[in-house]
Amino acid sequence: MLHEWLVVHRKTETHYWWFVNKRRIIRQLLRRYAQPTGLLLEVGCGGGLFSSQLHNEGYTVISADRAPEAAYFAHKNGVPKTLAFDGDKAWPFAENSIDTVILLDVLEHLENDYEAICNIKRILRPGGIAILNVPAYQFLFSQWDVYNRHYRRYTTRRLCAHAKKAGFHIQRTTYWNLISIPPALVLRLKERFQRHKTDPDEFPPVPRWINRALIAYGKCEAAWLRHFPLPSGLSALVVLQKKKEPS
Repeated sequence: MLHEWLVVHRKTETHYWWFVNKRRIIRQLLRRYAQPTGLLLEVGCGGGLFSSQLHNEGYTVISADRAPEAAYFAHKNGVPKTLAFDGDKAWPFAENSIDTVILLDVLEHLENDYEAICNIKRILRPGGIAILNVPAYQFLFSQWDVYNRHYRRYTTRRLCAHAKKAGFHIQRTTYWNLISIPPALVLRLKERFQRHKTDPDEFPPVPRWINRALIAYGKCEAAWLRHFPLPSGLSALVVLQKKKEPS
């Protein structure tokens, strides 16, 4: 069952607008903040598509997931180094051993998100970078979040509070996917008035022309984010840096 989901998920994330737009933004941040020659860990790799792409682009990548089958699937599909571990427990890496950590829509699945952020800080080398992306706004928490096994949604303020408490320096905060706020509000209101709850689609299908249009919109949003943050959006994103040791 999981293997079938991984096959479908990898095919979906290859072309689906939300994944394409997210990868574009994360790549921008990696080029700006991360060391291209350092060791990069992606936690919550799913089918491993992004990890395999980063590997092909020259990054030294370790791809990890809670499910051993997902880690194995990522390895079979182009990621040389993979492993499985539970992000809610101790992370199996030495202190100061990783240069860059990315968690893309993972923290909301962890019961103890603050402990995960502390684990990130422990394994990062001084000066190392963490990029965290999460769904935004608790007031939008819905049956879709329940279906996807989310514990919560976030604001950048909440993420930054956890990060500062863990001892991180905040390099960048922003929202993105502004265009999805109006339909998300409509869908949440509709859900509240429905008598019979149904499991929503994980990623609602869209016609090809809409998918292409949303990817084009994503390019514009990414261009804006090169210079300015967005004050709102359906996803919240932060770039954190482990403080450098005094010389």
